[in-house]
Amino acid sequence: MAKSIKDLRQEKGFRSAREFADALGIATSSMSRYDRDPESIPLKHAWAMADLLGCSIDEVVGRAHVTSGTSVLQDFYDGLLPETRALLDDFLEFARMKDADVRKRRKAQDDGKYERLCQFHERAFRQVLYDRADFGEVVEFDTPADERMAFMLFLRDQAAAKRKPGIDLHVEGLEEEMRGGYIDSDGTAKTWSEEEIESMLAEERAQMDAEYAKKDEEVIARVMEAYDRLHSRSSFLNGTTVEYYGVRLTE
Repeated sequence: MAKSIKDLRQEKGFRSAREFADALGIATSSMSRYDRDPESIPLKHAWAMADLLGCSIDEVVGRAHVTSGTSVLQDFYDGLLPETRALLDDFLEFARMKDADVRKRRKAQDDGKYERLCQFHERAFRQVLYDRADFGEVVEFDTPADERMAFMLFLRDQAAAKRKPGIDLHVEGLEEEMRGGYIDSDGTAKTWSEEEIESMLAEERAQMDAEYAKKDEEVIARVMEAYDRLHSRSSFLNGTTVEYYGVRLTE
């Protein structure tokens, strides 16, 4: 089991968090926060703690002690001159911040894609509601949760309709192939019965539908996350109505 920072420092003779913080040159409040959440320790402080405690960074952040794969890196770092080590600390911190920034921008781009997709499908959803209603009838939902569920079911219907032609085409080709019969292991030409063909085709269709549905559900989940973001933002606007690309949505 991994040791806590408290255990590690007490083994080295530091009686309190304040004493250890003073040795590191950081605030006692920061040390208390690191005790509660080791993974929040900045890299520069983690290196300093590892040096002071004579352990690896893995142990500092609460991971189990690693006996292979890290000693070379640790030895390399320990062998650097203080000024060179400081340069490496600064570079690693820069790399961490750069990586976080790139991840944030990529997530924003990805989120934007699904928000646009959500808006597209909401327009289609509203059009379907309009087409199904009598002239002059207003389609309303009792609660926002009911509307959200109706939209999600609409997405599932759309996904099923989109994947059906591809599955139909595959099954038709398979049926044609099966009706041509097959060659048994002894070289005899044989044919499947109608019941066997129907059973195998139904099984193939169900399997393909399940596989594609799983992928569709992943997309639907992302679209619904976008739906929640868009509708959450609208709650911060004055009034109860917001327009998305000319589509009037009433909360």
